[in-house]
Amino acid sequence: MLAAIAKEFRLLSRDLHGIAVLFIMPMLFMFIMSVALSQRDDFNQNTKIALVGESSNLLNSQLIVILGNQENMNVDFFDIADKDNAKAKLIEGNYDFLLINSNQNTENLSNESPLALITLAGIDQLRLMNLQTIIQKSYLQLRLKDIFSTPNNDSSIMDEDAIEIKRQQQLDDYLSGKIITEEFINVEGTKVVKPSSVQQSVPAWLIFGMFFIMIPLSNVMTCEKQTNTIIRLRLAKSSAFSLLIAKLLPYFLINQLQFIGMILLGIYILPLINITGFVLEGAYWNYALLSIAISLSALGYALLVSVLAKSAEHAVVLGGGGNIIMAALGGIMVPSYMMPETMQIICLISPMSWALKGFHNLLLDQYDFVQILPQWLSLIGFALIFLLLAGIIYYRQLNNKHL
Repeated sequence: MLAAIAKEFRLLSRDLHGIAVLFIMPMLFMFIMSVALSQRDDFNQNTKIALVGESSNLLNSQLIVILGNQENMNVDFFDIADKDNAKAKLIEGNYDFLLINSNQNTENLSNESPLALITLAGIDQLRLMNLQTIIQKSYLQLRLKDIFSTPNNDSSIMDEDAIEIKRQQQLDDYLSGKIITEEFINVEGTKVVKPSSVQQSVPAWLIFGMFFIMIPLSNVMTCEKQTNTIIRLRLAKSSAFSLLIAKLLPYFLINQLQFIGMILLGIYILPLINITGFVLEGAYWNYALLSIAISLSALGYALLVSVLAKSAEHAVVLGGGGNIIMAALGGIMVPSYMMPETMQIICLISPMSWALKGFHNLLLDQYDFVQILPQWLSLIGFALIFLLLAGIIYYRQLNNKHL
């Protein structure tokens, strides 16, 4: 028994890299997620609102004060005549929301119009719901204060109980209606349909899945080393470049099938189980170009891990753990806006973050390809660097006589 235990410890001692990864990866993941979720209750980090209404309206002034007192919420006022300018600034990204109030503080509740909350279609739905709750609470606080402090014109002919009943009826009728209406626009300023949760979640998990192309690729690469296939390739004087192209092409096609399969599943299968179907907005070729960039990035990372790993187990632990870390940093698991500011900056190093932003911009905000070019070029740059490093290492391995 003791000998068997000692044998296991000796075997473990020969795989110190694997043991280190098993400890370091979970610790790193725990640290990232803990920091990312440290402000999960604060959905309004750096929320910028443009309030549009009449400058002489006392209700707008009060609303600016009460919303401005919310933590991490900034409110600027625009006169109703400047509405188009405020909308343009929303599209440019200077504001997250446009709030339009056409009501006066002396307005009867029965005559009020709902507040209009306008935002880009790519906004996170949880963030939107939380802001609606805050605005509704703040607005009701002001309106009820006005209503119940205003003398009733019928007080001379009605007793206090009757007045209270009338006010309560008005309040019930008011609360049964819509206090806030939401409107979604694209970057052209055109009104679009409210995006579903499926529209926001499918791209995230599609990108996450494409990066796991690392598993089959690393299995093949490590198998070559263990079966001495790489030695036979060296003796055959095969070109490292041609070998890598031959390896990557099938996996690139698999990535594209993943992309198409996930899209088709969202479009045709989800509605069969009573879930809102996925809708691919915009030109298909934009998504094709983005899919190519994501796949090349995933293959670059997968190939580098594969040539560095000494065994399939190393590759799975290192590559799989790396994918999870990139997903945690890239807004796949936790929306980036929920993270502290420092974490939001760190998130920019993750290729999954670039891919997700580009996908959401195409799908939700209906950008064209030129507008997602920064994310696309970042993915291509990442792919070229990692493929180049992997190619150099593979070339040396292929020409290493002592391998």
